[in-house]
Amino acid sequence: MVEIFWDGFDKYGQLNMYTNYSTMGDEWTSVPSGGYGLLVAGRFSNSLAVNLTYGYTASRTLPGNYSRLIGGIAMQPGLVGNCGVIFGDAGTNQCSVGFNSSGKLVLWQGGLGGTQIAITSTAITAGSWHYVEWDLTFASSGAYTIWLDGVQVFTGTGNLKSSGNSYANTVTLYGSSSGAGGNFDDMYLFDSTGSANNAQRGDSRVETLFPTGDASVAFSPSQGAIGAYYSLQGLSGFMSANILFLRKFTAPVSGTLNSVSVMPLTTSTGANFKPAVYADNSGSPGTLLSSGSTVTGCTSGTALTLPLTTAQSLTAGTSYWIGYVTDTALSMQRQDATGAVTSAGYTAGITFSSAPPSTAPSMSSGQYSLQVWGNVTGMGTNYTETNEVPPGGDVSCVTSSTVGAEDRYSFGSLSGTPANIAGVKVSALLRKTDSGARTATLQLKSGSTEVTGASQSPTTSYLYFASYQDTDPNTSAAWTASGVNAISAGTKIAT
Repeated sequence: MVEIFWDGFDKYGQLNMYTNYSTMGDEWTSVPSGGYGLLVAGRFSNSLAVNLTYGYTASRTLPGNYSRLIGGIAMQPGLVGNCGVIFGDAGTNQCSVGFNSSGKLVLWQGGLGGTQIAITSTAITAGSWHYVEWDLTFASSGAYTIWLDGVQVFTGTGNLKSSGNSYANTVTLYGSSSGAGGNFDDMYLFDSTGSANNAQRGDSRVETLFPTGDASVAFSPSQGAIGAYYSLQGLSGFMSANILFLRKFTAPVSGTLNSVSVMPLTTSTGANFKPAVYADNSGSPGTLLSSGSTVTGCTSGTALTLPLTTAQSLTAGTSYWIGYVTDTALSMQRQDATGAVTSAGYTAGITFSSAPPSTAPSMSSGQYSLQVWGNVTGMGTNYTETNEVPPGGDVSCVTSSTVGAEDRYSFGSLSGTPANIAGVKVSALLRKTDSGARTATLQLKSGSTEVTGASQSPTTSYLYFASYQDTDPNTSAAWTASGVNAISAGTKIAT
C-alpha cells in the first residue's frame, strides 16, 4: 500500500458544524465533542478545514505499523501554543512536527513540546496558512527531512521514537492548548513503497467532488429527506405550547412525502404533536396540503416521526412549508447557531385541538431554525440521496441486498487544472442493516475501463471506506483534469 490516507475535510458537514455532529468520526478514530472541534472555512473557496482548540485532538489509527511515513498538511496556527501533527505508537508519542508559539517550525521527539530535534530560524505570522511536509523514519537514529511551503528547511538524523517499537500507527492533529487553536486542511500520507506516491509532493490540495448524476445504478433510493435533518451544534430553542411551527424548503427531487420528523430536547410522556405541510403562496405558507393524527410522547435527543394521514406528492424545484403543532412547551433542537438560516422559522399561536387550519394563519418570521424535515420515498434518482453534506445516513440513502448490485455516479468537475494529480480516492459511507457478513467494493470507471477496489467489510455502524487509484486505468498514465472530470464511481455489493 502506498497511499495511507488523504483528507480534504470537505465531506463531513457544513461550515460551523461541531465535529461530533459531523461524520468526521466515521473516518477518524476520535474527534472532539462540543466546540473544541469545529468545521471552518478551508484554504480554498468552498472548502472546509478542521479547527481544534483547548488541547483537544483529532486522531486516526493507521491501517498498519509504518517504519517510515511521508506526508503533508496545511496548517493555520494561532500561535498561542504549539500546533502540529503527532505520530504515535498505540498511545505513545514517537515524534511530532509543528509550530511553536513563536511561529517557528520544530521537529520534536515525543509530543509537541517534547525534546527538540530541529527548528527553523525564521517564523511565520499567526493566522497564516502554511503547508508542512515530512519524511520521517521512526528509529533511535532515524532520518528526517522537513519542508515548509515546498522548501526544505531541515534534514538529518535523530531519535524519532519514544516507545520500544520503530514504527508509528497513529496520527494526531493538535490545535493548541488555548481557545485560538489551529486549523488543518489538505492532508496526505504515504509510505515509501511502490513506484508512485512514495515521496514528498509539495504544497497539495485534496479536492472533494460530489455526485451530480446517475451513471449506472442498481440500488434503490430507499429514503430521502427534505429539510433540516441535521444540526450544526445541537443547541436548543424553546417553543411555547399551542404553537404552529413551519419552515420553507424546496424539494430537490420529486417523490412522496410520508411523514415529518422533529428533534425534541425535552422528554415528555404527555406532549401531543401533529405534522403539517402547506403549499407556498408567494413566499408565505398558504393552503394546507396534508396533516396527520396526534402523536403523543417524545424523548429528548431522539427524532420523533409524525406520519401524514395522506402522503403528499412533491415536485422537484417546488417549495413547501413543513412543520408541526404541539400542545406542550418544549425545548427543541436547532439546526443552526450562526449564519443565514439562524432565524428561518415561522410561528403562530393556535389551538391544538383544531390545528392545523386549512389555510395558514398570519405567522411571525425570524424564529429559531428548529430541526424539522420530511421523509420522502419514490425518488427517481439515486445520486441525490448520496450527495448530501453532511450525509444523511438512514435519513437519506440508497440500499440493496443483491450480490452484484452496483451504483456508480458522475461527479462535478475540478475547480481548475492542476499541474499534476497524485491520484483519485473513491470514498463511500457504508453500513449493513442485517446479521451475517457482507462485503462491498468501491468501483471506478474511466473511459471503457472499470477497476474494482479491495473488498471492504461494512459493520452495522456507518464508516467511511476508501479505494485509491494512482493512475488513470483507462490510459495507465498519470491522471489529467479531463480524465478526473469524466470518471464515474460508486459501490458494488461483492458478497
